[in-house]
Amino acid sequence: MGKYLACFGIHAFIFLGCILPAQGEVPGRIVSLAPSLTREIYDLKEQDRLVGVTSFCPAEARKEREVVGTLTLLNIEKICALKPDLVLASTDSNRETAVEKLRSLGIRVEVFQGCESFTCMCSEFVRLGALLGREREAQRMVEDIRRQVNDLRAKASRGPAYRVFWQMGSSPLVAAGDDTFTGELIRTAGGRNIFGQLPAKYPRINVENVLTADPEVIFLVSDMEGSQEHSALWSRFSRVSAVRQGRVYPLSADLVCQPTPAMFLKALQAVVACLFPEQP
Repeated sequence: MGKYLACFGIHAFIFLGCILPAQGEVPGRIVSLAPSLTREIYDLKEQDRLVGVTSFCPAEARKEREVVGTLTLLNIEKICALKPDLVLASTDSNRETAVEKLRSLGIRVEVFQGCESFTCMCSEFVRLGALLGREREAQRMVEDIRRQVNDLRAKASRGPAYRVFWQMGSSPLVAAGDDTFTGELIRTAGGRNIFGQLPAKYPRINVENVLTADPEVIFLVSDMEGSQEHSALWSRFSRVSAVRQGRVYPLSADLVCQPTPAMFLKALQAVVACLFPEQP
């Protein structure tokens, strides 16, 4: 108990090294609380600064760095003990109460937007680069990724606009709406989201909704619970265009659920390759 309370007192706070350098200094010890930010640190080749991550992050980071909890349940004492110069958090991954608790202890916390658009991903990535003293490198990476995304968009525009069903969850059945990372991915790849008109970001649907919309292509996020069962489910509905034409594609959640510029490009490459396999 004494050790636990110590982290919340100013004297033990100094003892644990939670007092931070000036805001303008480049941080040497970073705790990342969001998987997307952890991945971006690796993209910038600054992983040597990482001292702590959450359990939901790239496997490489979990093996190499101290795990400080899950996205929603953090070990504040462990974070303090790591003596971070900077803690990185995200609005779509971390609770505001946890962020405020860390700040109340004097720890510098930078909160990033949980981006649903490619534009937001790029701007937040450059912001992260600036915090790490790697702004020029981040800008160069974004410029290159934007060029490749534009090339893929142009390629997709030459083909038909297929009706797409993107299955995010299986029990209940969940689709992706238009105002999401996935929605932008579908649009950029030239597809038409059959549930894009629904107001919810990730609407719950049923099998009849899908049958009525008759998608020409179905994407299954393969790492979601029950995805294999639902893959078998769709195979029973041969009247659905996507099933009849053999256009039901599993995609890894790790590939298509990471809102970073680099992962958006990789996901887009995979989706375009599925939609237009005949194009070079």
